Amino acid sequence: MVSRRGVLAGAGAVSVLVVGGVVWRASDKGVFSIGQGPAYEPWQTWRTDAAEGPLALVRAGILAASPHNTQPWLFQVSEQAVALYADTRRHLGSFDPFLREMHIGLGCALENMILAATANGYLAQISYAGGMLGPIPEAPEPHLVARIGLAPGETQPDALYEAIPRRHTNRGPYERDRPVPGDALEAMARMGNDDIRLLLFTSEAQRSRFAAVVVAATEAIVADPQMVSDSQRWFRSTREQVAKHRDGPTLDAAGLSPLVTALAKVLPPPSAEQGHRLWLEATRDVHVATAPAFGFLAVRNLNDRAHALRAGRLWQRLHLYATTRDLAMHPINQPVELVDRERHLDRAPEAARRLAALTESSAWQPTFAFRMGYPVRDAALSPRRALADVVL
Repeated sequence: MVSRRGVLAGAGAVSVLVVGGVVWRASDKGVFSIGQGPAYEPWQTWRTDAAEGPLALVRAGILAASPHNTQPWLFQVSEQAVALYADTRRHLGSFDPFLREMHIGLGCALENMILAATANGYLAQISYAGGMLGPIPEAPEPHLVARIGLAPGETQPDALYEAIPRRHTNRGPYERDRPVPGDALEAMARMGNDDIRLLLFTSEAQRSRFAAVVVAATEAIVADPQMVSDSQRWFRSTREQVAKHRDGPTLDAAGLSPLVTALAKVLPPPSAEQGHRLWLEATRDVHVATAPAFGFLAVRNLNDRAHALRAGRLWQRLHLYATTRDLAMHPINQPVELVDRERHLDRAPEAARRLAALTESSAWQPTFAFRMGYPVRDAALSPRRALADVVL
């Protein structure tokens, strides 16, 4: 006959085994190692590595924002210049059929490099590649998009430069009832120029209309199998994938609560369709529901290459400034991605019409959409490719 003490002892042993197994699986899946490992080292080593000179600009450039964290850049470095190339192999397919978003990401890298040039004692002069954006090439190869000429100059401190390693996309909830300060909005508005206009949406009515457009666009994307497939191929759901690719969206940076993130790592990953339905729910119930402010960057011509690069520079600058004010930012560019998708499929431009009605302007076309506010929790680091992988 088994004693009560024996039963309890046996139950205790089973509990230890179960808990131990869960803890081992959690450790194996990276639950306890968020933001750790070689894929995240560029955030810590961007100014402490021994390399000096123009390479310092590249170290800052690779920490820039990019669409879906594709990091579509390559760099050629000399003592007199840093040349920036688009790595067109790293495209988003149906999400970005004309490489417009890719060039916005390249503009983000340019802005970081310009800030790094001044901070490291250079006078920098940008020359942009001209022309119009085109479709994804059948045989993707690097193409030159800009060149930063360098000459000796004075070292100048800059708060935006210091904010580079603290700038991260925050996809979590924001404090909806805490507005963005008026002086911050005014400072951001002054960063626009003749080529790029910043359109802000802060009233209740404006936010409601903006949110409806974003949710409708997300629903259309989730219903498009090709867009779901092209998005899914960039998602890194395991620690092994992060370590191998060092790019793409990750669970850690998805803006989920710590508990949900841990469960998502331990449980089997959802299918592409299930994952994108969850993204739609997050867009509707978190992203647009909690943001106290939205914005567009608008240009006069969506197809102008230099305008896309300048829009990227402005986005990076806005995000760095927001970081200095403890504000969070998050691209929600689904409406503009749908404009590109409809154009590529030669469909009626319904998405473009909805955006024109929202902005009340046909002269300025939105090229980038975002939300901002005070975050409920900090954003996690995103993985970054090594310098050796991006320098030609």
